[in-house]
Amino acid sequence: MELCYRWRIACTLWSCLEVVCFAGIIYGWGSLVFILKEEGFYSENCRDASPSSNVSLIPGSVYNVSVIDIHNQSIDLSNRTLACDEQEEKLNLCFSIAVGVMYSGLAIVGQLSLRLGTRITRIIFTFLYSVGFLCIAFATKENPWLLLPGLSFISIGGATVFCTTLQVANLYTTIQTTIVALLSGLFDVSTIMQHLIKVAYEHGISRKHSYLFFCGLGIVIFNVQTFVFLPKDHVRRQPCDSQKPAKSQRPTNETDTSKALLEKEKDVSDESRRTVVQNADDRLITHILSFGYITHTVWMSVSVLLFVSFIGLLNTWLSTMSNDSKIVSYYLDVFAYATMSTSVTAIIAGFAYDWQRNRFRGSAIPERYFRPVCFPMAMCWLFGTLSYLLPLVFDSLYVVLPVFIMFTFYRSFLFAIGIAFVTEAFPVKYFGVLYGTIMFSVGASSLLQYAFFAWSKSYDSAFTHVNIALLTIAILTCYQPIVLWIRGGIPKSTPDNDINNMELIINPPKSEKC
Repeated sequence: MELCYRWRIACTLWSCLEVVCFAGIIYGWGSLVFILKEEGFYSENCRDASPSSNVSLIPGSVYNVSVIDIHNQSIDLSNRTLACDEQEEKLNLCFSIAVGVMYSGLAIVGQLSLRLGTRITRIIFTFLYSVGFLCIAFATKENPWLLLPGLSFISIGGATVFCTTLQVANLYTTIQTTIVALLSGLFDVSTIMQHLIKVAYEHGISRKHSYLFFCGLGIVIFNVQTFVFLPKDHVRRQPCDSQKPAKSQRPTNETDTSKALLEKEKDVSDESRRTVVQNADDRLITHILSFGYITHTVWMSVSVLLFVSFIGLLNTWLSTMSNDSKIVSYYLDVFAYATMSTSVTAIIAGFAYDWQRNRFRGSAIPERYFRPVCFPMAMCWLFGTLSYLLPLVFDSLYVVLPVFIMFTFYRSFLFAIGIAFVTEAFPVKYFGVLYGTIMFSVGASSLLQYAFFAWSKSYDSAFTHVNIALLTIAILTCYQPIVLWIRGGIPKSTPDNDINNMELIINPPKSEKC
């Protein structure tokens, strides 16, 4: 038997370590692009640019600068600052493609996991992850093309690590949603790894050495999880010790008998629920074409587009408010540290979902699945809307910290609730395929992030107009909790074997053998 069943606490802690170190490292792009610009990647586009070609000359006090200034994307030219949009567009295009590859590739990951099992899938993508680290480590100003495969491999590799590690939540029958939320929060925290590489770079440790170190560390951590803790196929749901019948004990009074009856009723109810799911039309295509899955896929696609666009435009937003590179660097550091709190905010999101699930536990099937997610989704919508509204209303650096707080809650609720809803409303055996299909749609929509970025650079007030467009999209995402609430109130035709129509017969223990 795999160690995950016997040592589930150790397996969970190792899973947290794996996710926090490597799963979402691609989203530390703001720190990596700092290093790439400092090293002059694609800076030849700036040298060849002239003041008449989509650039602007801004008075500045930077002298004797030979490479790109990171935060205002500029180079020195005759004691003036030449804005370099071309360089940032090239780098941002690499990031957009890598994010698209990550989300789109998860559809393939889901199929591989279903057919080949967890171990083979992780071996394949651990290799790709290592290749990605090596590509970024050996990428130079003269060979910038290595960035694209490097970013793509670490993005899809990290997503595979996260997707396969989520099974650990099946080891816990009572706090499954909270474990999913915790891992989702740690996925966001992993962006801090790129920031640590940036700090090391500023203290004299080269990007190459940092990535080689993380490559070696990743190989060790991945292999321990793959071959020691996780099973060859999938992690099956295991009953808690408290749910296992005590064969050597017999109720001695009326209170103990009542408790035994309640436990028996709970076990029979859970078993009946599984029987209903198995006897229903359980084909994969049925779930993919279901109302709840389609609307959830659209909501996730649009919401992740907002999430990716915020990160891609973060450097530009800060640069529009301050031309001081030290101030911009300070707020980039604050943003990186703020992501460390997502493990806490994700748990808050998980608790909110579990609280709603307990409220609707005795409800009919449509209401039980759809309405518990409405409240946390509404909170996610609120945080996302405020993340784009506050920068429009307050054009000041004082609003940066509140926006970071709102965005931290937004990303936690988005991924924690988005994943937990799939695990709750659909069969566990199809999770990899269903989640991968959602991520494929998310990947296609996230490519629009580059269009928003190019738009923000097209004319003087373009960034404000882009922010207004993204705010409008964020406001429109309120449709999902409203639609799910209405859908949950529509009675579903119940078959004969529906657990709500079943006659529950409980036989109390009669002897010590029970």
